[in-house]
Amino acid sequence: MFNALQSDSITLYLINDDNLAEVYELFQGFPDSKSMLEELFRNYLPRYERSQRTNFGFYSMLGDELAGMTLLTVDSWEERAGSTGADLFEHMRGRGITPRSKPHLFYLAFEILGLNRVATGCRVSNLASKRSIEKTLGFQLEGVMRESGVNDQGEFEDELLYAILRRDWLALYDKSLVRIME
Repeated sequence: MFNALQSDSITLYLINDDNLAEVYELFQGFPDSKSMLEELFRNYLPRYERSQRTNFGFYSMLGDELAGMTLLTVDSWEERAGSTGADLFEHMRGRGITPRSKPHLFYLAFEILGLNRVATGCRVSNLASKRSIEKTLGFQLEGVMRESGVNDQGEFEDELLYAILRRDWLALYDKSLVRIME
C-alpha cells in the first residue's frame, strides 16, 4: 500500500491506526480543532468490508501547512462506485485546496482501486461547497436529492449530487502528475 499521494503543492497523507496518535496531535491548537477532530473520528478513520478497506481518509498538507482532511469511500465494490468529501480548517478555506486535492483522490479511485464512478454532494445552502465542487474538473451535476438530510437549523434540505466517471477522468486528467509515496 502507500502512505501518501502528492501532486501540485498538496500532499494527502493516509490516516491509519498506526499514525492516528500523530494525526491527533497535528490537529491541536487551531480555533476549530475540536470540530475537526470530531469529523476525523466520525468519518476519516479506516473502515473495512470483508477484509477490504473501504474508507480512505487523508489529512491534507498545502506545502508544509496542515489544511484539513479529504476522503474517498468505496460505496460498492460490485458496482465500482465511490464517494468523496472534505473538511478544511477555517483559516485554509478559499485557497482552492479541495478542488486541487481531487486529482489525488481520482487517481486512487480510478487507477489504484479500479472504480468507475465517484460521487459527491452538498446541501443547497452550502454555497462554498457548491463552488468548490463546480471548480473540480469532471464533476457533473446529476440532480437534486429532495430533502435528503437535516441542516444545522433542524430543517430538511435538498442536496445537489455530482459525479465523475472513469472515462471522464481519463480524458481530463494527466495521471502522471500524481506521485505515490511509500
